[in-house]
Amino acid sequence: MMQNRRNFLKNSGALAVAGLLPFLGKANALLPSLAAPKYPLIGIQTYTLNFLLNGPDVDTKAVLKQIADIGVKELETATGTATGLYYGHKPQEFGAMVKDLGMTWVGNHYGGLPRTRPNPATSASGAVGAIATPPTSPARPPMPGGPRTNLAENLQQIVDEAAAGGCSWVVCSSSAESTMDEIKKTTEIFSKAGEAARKNKMRFAYHNHQSEFTKVDGVSAYDYILTQTNKNEVYMELDLAWAFLAKMDPVAMFKQYPNRFPLWHVKDIDPSTNRPCPVGAGQFDFKRVYENSKLSGVEHTFIEQDGAKTIDDPAASIKWLKTNIYS
Repeated sequence: MMQNRRNFLKNSGALAVAGLLPFLGKANALLPSLAAPKYPLIGIQTYTLNFLLNGPDVDTKAVLKQIADIGVKELETATGTATGLYYGHKPQEFGAMVKDLGMTWVGNHYGGLPRTRPNPATSASGAVGAIATPPTSPARPPMPGGPRTNLAENLQQIVDEAAAGGCSWVVCSSSAESTMDEIKKTTEIFSKAGEAARKNKMRFAYHNHQSEFTKVDGVSAYDYILTQTNKNEVYMELDLAWAFLAKMDPVAMFKQYPNRFPLWHVKDIDPSTNRPCPVGAGQFDFKRVYENSKLSGVEHTFIEQDGAKTIDDPAASIKWLKTNIYS
């Protein structure tokens, strides 16, 4: 009796599996569409669109809609004033506008240790050590609401405002690092910023230019920051164009410091003009970088084009990435 019951159950199970096979085949065909995306969503650093966002009488929400309409899902901004305004709005209000348009406000760029001299990576003043004359960037239009905040003097205000806006990242756009004393002070500021961000359920990252890769007293500011900070509190936002121009290999950097580069700026440079251009219209091998992206720990990528003239410039970058990298 027991043996007959076992045979019955065995045969019933086999029939059930056989009956499911056609459906399992169809389910397997659907699996690729359910898999995690190969690369992060394409975002934009709004410094690209300063010509639209800065200045008097700007309709901020209308500009944000233009950004959403070209397929952008994630924003990183370059704003924030001493009076707590983000493109003329309080952080909660600006964050709500972004969300209403189906986008995510990932983070904002803030200043670091104030420089006592111009940042050589964003001027045309000449060579920086062994680095060739860098591309020039147009002057930033006046920021509505007063002077910018910085991490050295306004850390708590910055963290509070970023959290209020719903950001997940606090990013330093630039910090003094011309001398070893400045490098050490910058590193101390970053350690404090990383801890403060973590306590507010956010993370902190530093955005590079070229000069961080020049050695000062035998070490580059970039390596010093990476080795002298907590890897779980201080991350890097790797600007690919500036790194390439500094003769750095992003893939080698990923291997040396795995998972320290969760944010990228995807930027290209026109070799004939030495100025930023739409991604894919310049000189860099982005395919190899993306193919090794898992090593970096990348979570968010932002196209950036200093001095873009129209919304068509970032739209062209998005189209090129979707066609040549994401397809």
